Amino acid sequence: MKRLTLLSSLLLFLISASCSSSSNENEGGNNSQTSSSSEDLGESSSSVGASSSSSSSSSSSGAEISSSSVGISSSSSSSSSSAVVSSSSVASSSSVNSGGTKSALQYFRDEGIKAGWNLGNTMEAMASWTDRSTATETGWGNPAVTQTLMNGVKAQGIDIVRIGCTWIGHIGSAPNYTISATRLQRVKEIVDMAHTAGMKAIINIHHDGNYTDPPNTWGFLKFAEVGRGAADNEQVKDQLSKVWTQIANYFKDYGDNLIFETMNEVHSGNWGCQSGASCQTEQDRLFDWNQTALNAIRATGGNNATRYVAIPGLGSTEPETVIAAHNRGKLLPNDGANGTSKLIVSVHFYAPWQYTVADITGQGGDGRHTISQAELNNIATQAGHIKTNFIDNGIAVYYGEWGAQTNVRSSMSQDIRNAHKDYISRVVRAANANGIVPIIWDDGGNFKILERSNGSPKDGFWKEVWDAYMGEVR
Repeated sequence: MKRLTLLSSLLLFLISASCSSSSNENEGGNNSQTSSSSEDLGESSSSVGASSSSSSSSSSSGAEISSSSVGISSSSSSSSSSAVVSSSSVASSSSVNSGGTKSALQYFRDEGIKAGWNLGNTMEAMASWTDRSTATETGWGNPAVTQTLMNGVKAQGIDIVRIGCTWIGHIGSAPNYTISATRLQRVKEIVDMAHTAGMKAIINIHHDGNYTDPPNTWGFLKFAEVGRGAADNEQVKDQLSKVWTQIANYFKDYGDNLIFETMNEVHSGNWGCQSGASCQTEQDRLFDWNQTALNAIRATGGNNATRYVAIPGLGSTEPETVIAAHNRGKLLPNDGANGTSKLIVSVHFYAPWQYTVADITGQGGDGRHTISQAELNNIATQAGHIKTNFIDNGIAVYYGEWGAQTNVRSSMSQDIRNAHKDYISRVVRAANANGIVPIIWDDGGNFKILERSNGSPKDGFWKEVWDAYMGEVR
């Protein structure tokens, strides 16, 4: 009887200890579990803050990662062989792939991703403004990227950096279209710099599909030539597939903090067709190409099976363009069991064009430096349309590019400078109110805000503009 009593006591002790452990796991703020549903975002986003550590496992290796090793504030290294982080081995919660359990919209909310910055006219730049034969990091006047730059950008409040990547001159001939190892390595180095600084990163195929007046083409994505019957669509898709297969394989082991964006501003020549019924042929072709790119990425397996992938619209990929294609079922490609949860809609917002771009550079502007009230109202209206069509349906959206030319307005009247700051504030305010992540365009030239030497805004008007941006998100 005494022996049975001891056994009973031991059994009760073990049960009690097990219950206590279970309770701690379910209640501890540092072990928050996220829902796999892309619909229940309100509750899950409030329970998993940007500073919390998510317990996660890698689907590609089955290696279990403890919550203590992946906290976003932690600097400890991950022990999972499938979660390659940066070259400095700094780990964060986003260095682990979610294994398909979290939608892109949830990820943005849970990680507190509210503001982004473009490393413009750098890895997507050409050898010079006239020589478009080879993509060259410093070809358009910006210096080589350093860790100091990335650290400074993060210190300014940026959560995610978009690294446009052009591959022209670094791709071999058919049938393999082998990408230069040196080019891939340099892209990796810059991605790692962003991660080491604590930011997420986006890489893409950028100027390999840009066109002025046909047949003056850039790169292998011969969208305009295919449309005119001067290039073979299947050959272009074959190269697109093989290029993305190589990029995806190279970065296969990176976690959720690396996002792929299939292409950038592909159009049919001189910005040609972008939206409307007359552009359906072009929309359908881009939809097919996006499906080709996505299929290539997913086929590489590992973390790429559930990696977040951004999908652009036609041309300048403005809100009305992507919404029109989406309503026809010709925007987001079929992503199998992922549904739309792992896809992100990439929108570029330069409205009104005459104010943000053309007014200064002579690209069709009418010489004005002010925006009408109707155009100001349109900023919030367009963001609202995006929310209705995408965000409310669990589909993430970012403004992959947006902004207005800051550098050239720095010497203009105070009224013009104030209007510029007001425009910046309005775009960010509307984006954040509607769940859109704004990633500001900074080319180091007319759109320059941050210094490439240290990532800080230049004193004066540039800092005022930056404060207008950050004032809406922090």
